[in-house]
Amino acid sequence: MTVRTMPRAATRVSARRRRGFTIVELLISLVMSLVILSSAAAFAMSSWQSRRSWTLREGVDRSARFIGMAVGRDASEAGVDIESTPVFGTLGTWGDTLSILSVPFDPDVAPTYRFDAMDNDTINPLPPGGNCGTYCLSFLKENGTFDLDAGDLARLQVGGERRLLMITQTSDLGTHFSVEFLPVSKILGRDASLSDSLRIDRFGTAIQKLKAVVYWYDASTKSVMRSERLSAASAQPIGEVLADGVESWESSLLFVGGLEHAQYSGFDSDTTNDAHKVVAVKVRAKVMAQRQDPAVNEGNPVYRWYEWRVAPRNLMYEKNRL
Repeated sequence: MTVRTMPRAATRVSARRRRGFTIVELLISLVMSLVILSSAAAFAMSSWQSRRSWTLREGVDRSARFIGMAVGRDASEAGVDIESTPVFGTLGTWGDTLSILSVPFDPDVAPTYRFDAMDNDTINPLPPGGNCGTYCLSFLKENGTFDLDAGDLARLQVGGERRLLMITQTSDLGTHFSVEFLPVSKILGRDASLSDSLRIDRFGTAIQKLKAVVYWYDASTKSVMRSERLSAASAQPIGEVLADGVESWESSLLFVGGLEHAQYSGFDSDTTNDAHKVVAVKVRAKVMAQRQDPAVNEGNPVYRWYEWRVAPRNLMYEKNRL
């Protein structure tokens, strides 16, 4: 019987093929794996933090865009069908409040009603106060109707004088109607009622409904408020929250020549801040994220400052006519 044996060279090759990794090779593989895993983990963590940061900042931007769009839309209506005078502007700011006045279209422009004392007299101007009560005036209907009601804001025009009226009650008098109004001297920062002993001009007095949009800041809730109506009992804005998480809110007026003032005033010696020279409104807000994230900004609040400037077309039109 013949026994075959393998050559020594073949035995050595087979042994090398069966041999595993060396310690050095194994260590190198482990180190490379750890480096790859660490890099992947760091990238994943960075992406995760970036995503959370982006989510917070996107929320801030979204709130700011909403504020900017609302202010831009409302402010663009300032002065619609009503021109500003040096002492009475359709765009006004005082403190943290911004107010915008215009004449409503529903769908036609709100009509103007002429005053009529219904006494067949010619005495002019009338005695102080109203003609149907201390705070009551009568007007002729337009085409047999009138559209003023309790809770409406109206412009009283007496010759060159202008007042705001907060209507508390209206009465149908046949061919005429009467309006009763709050006995207040200021509404939305403007002269109101029959303030400063205003006497009614029998032949040059009229009334017209106005639309008012008001923005203001509620520091207790850190919210920006918006209102389209006033209380018939107090003439104060009745509003809803437009945006919360607002740390600061500022508004000011821009005038002809690029000047900026906190508010307009046509009664002082400075003619650069007269109401009819307002060309734009500037609003600044510091908006904060709705929540804090320990993985973003070291857990500190995330906020940004925003600024908007709105130049109503109607106000620019007024200036171009001068």
